[in-house]
Amino acid sequence: MASSLFAAQPLKAIFIVIFFAKLPIELTFVAFKYLFKPLRPQPAWSWSRCLLVYITKLSFQLFAGARLQRAVYNEPASAKERYAQIEKPAASVVAAIPGALDIVKPSPQEAVWFPSPPPKPSDPAGEKRRIFLYFPGGAYVVAFGHKSIGHDVHRVFEKHLKATRTVWAQYRLSDGSEGLRFPAALQDAVTFYSYVLSLGFKAHDIILTGDSAGGNLVLALIRYLESIQDKGQALPLPRSAMIFSPWVSISENAGGDYSKSLNSQSDLLWSPLLQWGADCYRPQGQLSREVEAYISPLHHPFKLSIPLAIQDGALEAFHANIKEFAQEMKALNGDRLVQFQSVPLCPHDPLLVYKGFGLEQEFGEALGLLCNFLDA
Repeated sequence: MASSLFAAQPLKAIFIVIFFAKLPIELTFVAFKYLFKPLRPQPAWSWSRCLLVYITKLSFQLFAGARLQRAVYNEPASAKERYAQIEKPAASVVAAIPGALDIVKPSPQEAVWFPSPPPKPSDPAGEKRRIFLYFPGGAYVVAFGHKSIGHDVHRVFEKHLKATRTVWAQYRLSDGSEGLRFPAALQDAVTFYSYVLSLGFKAHDIILTGDSAGGNLVLALIRYLESIQDKGQALPLPRSAMIFSPWVSISENAGGDYSKSLNSQSDLLWSPLLQWGADCYRPQGQLSREVEAYISPLHHPFKLSIPLAIQDGALEAFHANIKEFAQEMKALNGDRLVQFQSVPLCPHDPLLVYKGFGLEQEFGEALGLLCNFLDA
């Protein structure tokens, strides 16, 4: 359910106090336990890797249990000259999006540019070559801080994919209210994409990217853009897309499905977090096949006109679903347009965890293969 016993005060405060009161004892016990390889969630992982995963999962337990949507969030305006306010797009731009458009309306958005403000029209053309439009994860219910993640994400894109700028595009979070369920985030994705185009960048200069729920949103955006290409004043297709550990199966029983998956006990996600996200994001009632395909793309492949690169962690619980989805997309579009690579020994979201896991070489090699594919 979208609601939680500890979502409102004073129970929220009690939950948080108890959580932090028992944290030192719990971490001490787990740290000692992981000294013994047979007791580690993945024996191939080092002690520090296992502890990092456990601490990350604890964070998600806190966020989901107390319904903390912005505990680690930074206001976009804090980026100062790299901050951009975005007006909502014309109604015609989002008119073909499926869903309850009478309830869910487009909204103004805020973006953060990395590593510096967007180039001006007077800047040399070479400065406008590759823009990565990045949608962060968070199960559609948690927002992460651009200060702690944004620069590292841009550096990955700059090093491996020749990015000149990265746009941090934090879409609206779902909280269970009807106006913030699907297709709110997709409307926002269209808003961000339209904004970048409005600055004078060519569609061929833009690469869509995102991780986890952000990867799911990229797939929804591509599906939408592909669907409107024959409808007059359509938005042009971007150069390509690269997604990391996309959440491809947002079912009504998302938490239970995750718990049954291989590696769910050792991965860093927490099933109640995913259930919270699914309960808030999915519209209530029976969904049409079209809407279901946008929300949960597994078993709903679609035709592509642009290259799609997919990366995941070989030891994440989403791995089987992501691999199956990639195979479905390959079967429909061929190897020329779809490529899939896994990072060995890696849990969920290689883009964010590779450095903390000491997997720089493995991540770089897997990403390099996808980069060669996108540049081919």
